[in-house]
Amino acid sequence: MAIENSNRIIFRETPINDEYRYTDYYKILELTSAPDEIVLADTLGGFDPVLQNRYLAHLNSITDQTCTVWLNQITPDQVQQHYPKLDFCMDFPLWLWNPLSTYNMHPEVAFKNFVCSFNGAEHVSRKLLVAILERFGYFDPDYSTKNFVYDNDAINGHVRDFVGEQENFYGKFFQHTAEFGQQIHTINYSRFDHNSNIHALEQRLTQSFVNIISESLATSYMPFVSEKFLYSVVTRGLFVAYAQPGWHEQLENCYGFRKYDKIFDYAFDQVSNPIKRLLDLVTMLSKFSCLSTADWHDLYLIELDTIEHNYDHYFSGRYLEQLKRLHD
Repeated sequence: MAIENSNRIIFRETPINDEYRYTDYYKILELTSAPDEIVLADTLGGFDPVLQNRYLAHLNSITDQTCTVWLNQITPDQVQQHYPKLDFCMDFPLWLWNPLSTYNMHPEVAFKNFVCSFNGAEHVSRKLLVAILERFGYFDPDYSTKNFVYDNDAINGHVRDFVGEQENFYGKFFQHTAEFGQQIHTINYSRFDHNSNIHALEQRLTQSFVNIISESLATSYMPFVSEKFLYSVVTRGLFVAYAQPGWHEQLENCYGFRKYDKIFDYAFDQVSNPIKRLLDLVTMLSKFSCLSTADWHDLYLIELDTIEHNYDHYFSGRYLEQLKRLHD
């Protein structure tokens, strides 16, 4: 997946507060005419396989001339082609990325656990992620979180939505006890309070071989890079993300954070279907599950240069400079 972008990137110290800021996306559909400028926070409800979005489509249809649209994500040229009346700019959420820059001392990296994964607000992709982790035996409530409940019928429905007639095959990898779906596994955390949350998670991170990032709306088809992966970066840990196709490629090409490709195979990152991508991701990691903690440590050392690069890349702020150069 080639990452081509034509939008401008603007850095703000604080969130935007004005009458044209929309976080309840359905309200956009109530507009009968578009403002000159509009701010759309977070994932915008996701993009379909050809990178179309119902809210942007509505804005484009009611725009007489040009509407400047601020998004929290990099917008590929394909999106601009769909909506020629919209002028896209990236409103980089610096206020979300900055707090962890004050965290400069983490516990010693000492592996005791295979996988950790932190799953907060409920949505389809997080239900799928915790379901497959439980099925593979990788969900340890001492190291991972699940802040929502569901039943197996919901999981089966989500699998069917994405693979259709192949449900009988792919569904096998998501089946687990009904009790797990109804359980809450949480910690004392406050959403977006990264200064506090990192201290609640630091032991879980430094004691786990790999952190599976539960990215926002992984069932969308356009990469959305949030600050979640930084929890592993600042604790010098390994991570992969259940995210949108091309997420890891964008993180490297546009933000400058390197992949751990000496040990991990990122072929899953190019898989469009979210069920198949998730199964490929977990299958790729499964070969490491049978290794000893000493083996995990040896593999960790193989990636130490990349771990240090990502750590320095964040704390030095070079990722910001790379983003600013992206459209110079």
